[in-house]
Amino acid sequence: MARVSLVGVVVLSVLGIGLGSCQGGKEAAAAKRNPEELGAEIGASYCKLMEELSAAVGSGAEASAVAPLVAQLKEKYVREMVELGRQREALAPNDRERCDGVARTRMLKVPDEQLQALDTAQEALRAQDAELAKRLEELRRVTRYANFDQLRAQLPDEAKRLGIQ
Repeated sequence: MARVSLVGVVVLSVLGIGLGSCQGGKEAAAAKRNPEELGAEIGASYCKLMEELSAAVGSGAEASAVAPLVAQLKEKYVREMVELGRQREALAPNDRERCDGVARTRMLKVPDEQLQALDTAQEALRAQDAELAKRLEELRRVTRYANFDQLRAQLPDEAKRLGIQ
């Protein structure tokens, strides 16, 4: 009986070590992430948000129809940016700067037509619902959720809510 228990303990120990290394693999991979690739992903995510946002509000929709879409987009992209931000936090400080530079460059690729459509829609919505227009403006700065220093400085309550200390 003691022999079976010893074998069981050894097997469980090996499995535990194996599981631990699998779970830690994601964190290790994030820590080794290329800063340029991460910056490109942050920038691409922003561009995709602007595309979805301009499609949602650019057609002159009423505030009551736009509000739930804006809320859904905020939830989706905040979650995405926070995950990317966790990967950014794992980078060395100089790599974070490189990541941020690539992200900014990629963000400049949002077509002017989309930005103008968003500006126009935001102004039209401001007359209907000033709070919604404010949420649109805040959503256009969603990349701060990927930069935890910026998030803590600009939106400390939001950082706390997301568990970013």
